[in-house]
Amino acid sequence: MPNSNVNIISVIESKLKDKVQIQPGQLGTAAIATTNGLHREVIQTLLDADEKTAITSITGLDLGANLGLLYHIRTSNAFVTIRAEVPRESPKIQTITDIMPGAVFHELEVADLFGIVFEGHPSPGHFVLSDNWPEGVYPLRKDVNPYDVKLNPSKDVITQPSDGKQVKIVLGPQHPALLEPEKFVVTVDGETVTRVDPRVGYVHRGIEKATESRTFLQDVYLVERICGICNSIHACSFVETVEKILKIEVPQRAKYLRVIALELNRLHSHLLTLGHAGLEIGYETLFQYFWRDREPIMDLIELTSGNRVYSSLMTVGGVRRDIKEEDIPKIKATLTDLRKKLPFYRQVYEDEPSLKMRMKNVGVLKREDAIKLSVVGPVARGSGYDIDVRKDEPYEAYGEIPFKEIVYTQGDTWARMNVRMDEVEESINIIEYAIDNLPPGPFRVKAPRVVPAGEAVNRVEAPRGELFYYVKSNGTAMPERVKVRTPTYANIPAFLKTAIGESIADVPSNFVSLDPCFSCTDR
Repeated sequence: MPNSNVNIISVIESKLKDKVQIQPGQLGTAAIATTNGLHREVIQTLLDADEKTAITSITGLDLGANLGLLYHIRTSNAFVTIRAEVPRESPKIQTITDIMPGAVFHELEVADLFGIVFEGHPSPGHFVLSDNWPEGVYPLRKDVNPYDVKLNPSKDVITQPSDGKQVKIVLGPQHPALLEPEKFVVTVDGETVTRVDPRVGYVHRGIEKATESRTFLQDVYLVERICGICNSIHACSFVETVEKILKIEVPQRAKYLRVIALELNRLHSHLLTLGHAGLEIGYETLFQYFWRDREPIMDLIELTSGNRVYSSLMTVGGVRRDIKEEDIPKIKATLTDLRKKLPFYRQVYEDEPSLKMRMKNVGVLKREDAIKLSVVGPVARGSGYDIDVRKDEPYEAYGEIPFKEIVYTQGDTWARMNVRMDEVEESINIIEYAIDNLPPGPFRVKAPRVVPAGEAVNRVEAPRGELFYYVKSNGTAMPERVKVRTPTYANIPAFLKTAIGESIADVPSNFVSLDPCFSCTDR
C-alpha cells in the first residue's frame, strides 16, 4: 500500500525532476507545469506514492492561441495543480480516466465547455450542454457570446435495450421525488438495476461565465446563489480565494463569525437531508420531525445574518455584520434544545426496523472504490475514507476549535446518514465553542475593488463535502475566470456504481444518501 505520509513534492522532484517545473504559488502546495502529455505520468506518480490521491477538479482556461488545463489533485497531506496546454486549433489530450476513474465527469464538462477532446474517454458526448446545443460552440471560450447562440431543434429519444428482458426506467428530468430537474435513465432486468446513465445540465445557469462580466463584489452575491441550501459556504469559499490573491489577512473575530455561519449552514442542511431520507422511504413522520427542528436553526441564520435563506453575510475582508451580545443567549438556548432531541433521532436510526431494512447494506461503497471515484464529504466518510477539509487543511478558525471527524466504515446508506447525524452534534459543539471564545476586535477590513493579476485555489468543507473554487484575476475589478466544483458533482459516480445489482426499490434511499443538489451541480 502506498505511504500516506510521504512528501509528495519530494517524490515528484526525485522521479520527474528533469521533465516538469515545480512552481510555488496560490494553486495549492505546488503547481506542476508539464509538457508533451506528461500530466498522466505526474498523476500516476502521485497515485503510486499516496493511497489517498484523488482528483478534485479539472479547470479549463482560454489562453488565446492555446487552451489550458489545470488538474487539481489532492493527496493525504498536499494539494497540487498540474498545468497542461493544448493548441486551440487541435485541442486534444489523453484521458486520465483509466488511471483515475473519478475524472470521468470532469473531462466531460471541460469537453462541453471548452471543446477539448480527451482521447480514450469511455463515454464521450454532451453531459452539461443540451443535446440541441450547436456543434463547435464552446461557451466558456472568450470569443463566444452566449446571447448569440442559436439552439438546434430539440430531440430527446430514449431507446429500449435490444434484450427484451431489460427495461429502461427514466427518472426525471421532471419527477415528484426530484425537486430539481435532472435525469437518470435506469436499466433494470426484472427488478435489478444493471446500468445507470446520468444527465445533468437542466438548470445550468452559466454562473461561471456570468462572473466574468461582473465585479468581484457582485460575484460574492452571484456565487451565493449557486445553492440556496449551502449559500454561505459558496460565498465564503469565493471570498477566501480572492483574499488569497489580495494577500489580505481577515480579522480573527471575522474568522470565528464565519465558522458560526458555516456550521449553522451545515446544521440546517443535514437536518433537511436526514428528514428527506425518511420521506424517500415512506417514513413521513420522521421527515416532519426533522423539518420541525430545522426551523429554529433557520431562525438563527436570520438572527445572525439578517436573512433567512441567502444570508449575504460574507464579504471580501470579513463579514458584513457582527453578532449582538444580547442575541447570544437565544443562540445557545436553541442549540441546547436541539441537542436534547438528538438521542431520540439516534434511537430511531439505530432501532427502527423499517428504516434499518431500507438503509442497511443498501448502496454499499467500499473504501477503495470511494478513493478511486474521488468522492467527498459524508459519502466518503461513510466508507471509512477519512477526509474533511476542516481537519486536513484548516481554514478560518477551524484549526483552533476542537471537534471530531466523523467516520463510519460500513459504506452503506445507513452509514452515510449516520455520519450526518453525528455531525449535527459536532456542529452544535463547534458553534458553542466559537461563541464562548469569540475574539474581540473588528469583524471586517477594507478590501480594494480592483484585484491585482493572479490566481488562487481554495477548498472548504461544505455540508455535502469538499467544495472547490479557482479564481483568476487580470488586474481589473472583474475576474478573468471562476471555476466551481461542487460536492454533488464529485459524488454522483458513487451512485452509478452502488446502484448496480440492487433492487430498483432501493434507488431512492441510496440516491438520497448522497444528499444530491443539482442546482449546485449545474451552476
